Amino acid sequence: MALAGVIAIVCSIQPVYARHVPSQDMTPYVVRADDSLYTLADRYMQSPSDWRLLRDINHVANPRHLQVNAHLFMPTSRLRQTLLTARVVAVRGSVDKLGTAGAPAMPVNAGTLLMEGDEISTGRDAFVSMLLPDGSHVVLPSSSRIQIGRLRTTLLTGAVDRQFDLKQGEVTTDVTPFKNPRDSFRVITPSVVAGVRGTRFRVNYLAEQDATSVEVLAGKIGVDGAVNGEVSDAFGPQPVKGGAQTLVLAGYGNLTRTGDAAGASVRLLDPPDIVDPGKLQRAPQVTFDLTPVDGALAYRTEISSDADFLDLLRDQRTTGPHAAFDNLPDGNYFVRVSATDTHGIDGLPQVFTFSRRLDTTNAAATPIEGNGYAFRWHVDGGASRARYRFILSNHADLSVPLIDLLDVSGGEMSVAHLSPGKYYWTIVVDTFENGRVVSIPSEVRSFTQTR
Repeated sequence: MALAGVIAIVCSIQPVYARHVPSQDMTPYVVRADDSLYTLADRYMQSPSDWRLLRDINHVANPRHLQVNAHLFMPTSRLRQTLLTARVVAVRGSVDKLGTAGAPAMPVNAGTLLMEGDEISTGRDAFVSMLLPDGSHVVLPSSSRIQIGRLRTTLLTGAVDRQFDLKQGEVTTDVTPFKNPRDSFRVITPSVVAGVRGTRFRVNYLAEQDATSVEVLAGKIGVDGAVNGEVSDAFGPQPVKGGAQTLVLAGYGNLTRTGDAAGASVRLLDPPDIVDPGKLQRAPQVTFDLTPVDGALAYRTEISSDADFLDLLRDQRTTGPHAAFDNLPDGNYFVRVSATDTHGIDGLPQVFTFSRRLDTTNAAATPIEGNGYAFRWHVDGGASRARYRFILSNHADLSVPLIDLLDVSGGEMSVAHLSPGKYYWTIVVDTFENGRVVSIPSEVRSFTQTR
């Protein structure tokens, strides 16, 4: 009991200046040697004159002399902050940074640095990806517009504040898990305020419906309904009175109309499969046939050069389970497919790899005398070390070939004395890519010999 009494007495004489902390948000601070209210205000507050604010809040008698290890409270809203920048890491198509006060828009390129207040707009079939200092990514697809509302860090706490105001279209984010409990990441639309803590999610402002859809792919977010145009503070629209926050978990989404409370969570639709996902895309159009999903009103197909879909190349919505894309260069790609429900909420995605090699052989077969055919194809003079292989068979899968010739030169050959029957043939182009041989078969063509 005597020891407990000594401890109580010792604790009672430790200086704690702010015994009645105001209701506003405060950040605690433990006094170190050589601290004074003057040095603290100069180092951590927005103005050196804020020492008076610290004095009044903490009831400090002598601002020059503070007890080491004593506890102070600093108003969070007055702490000094440093502006951060986001770096553009990928751009496709027409992407502009919109000017203010009548200033012209400026094109955005890879490497462009963006900061708080900048507004970015993507044109049709245009995309942009931004990298934040903490490693988070923000991807803006086509026909979208977003403004960086806040992008700053607090000097004293190291907390990072990020806010993006989505004014049109959609934004996809991949947010690095928070290291600081005071970190914040928000996406704001006229309909919602979506706050996250390390997650992957999409927000889509549906202007036609005056509503916002949210889909969570990993982690969880809190969604509050917002009243369009009624701003409560620097952090965005006024929340809907009496509306409870909706917690949206991974695999779920919600739809919230402007002026209403946050919509209820709904399970995201399962992703469709792709019929024959491994087929070589060699036709003029790159096409995908998707398996239908129960409850789907539409389908979404995206193409990217990377698995994380930061360098987005194509994005297409279709009412049926078929997507077609023009003018896609040869290469290896990723395709992401999802189904959209009757509320306009995109479902869970599924990603596949595919290869694109346009068939440029322009192969044709012409009858010749002697019950034969002349086979011709285009030889690409620009293809480095390309070799051409001719295959002729009675089987559609080209098994048990009647002719299988390697290194056929000149782009032409003739075959005579063919017996009546149906024949299938193709040209296989062998090219060298990255130290290995890549075989690219042309379309399998057929003809019927009648005599």
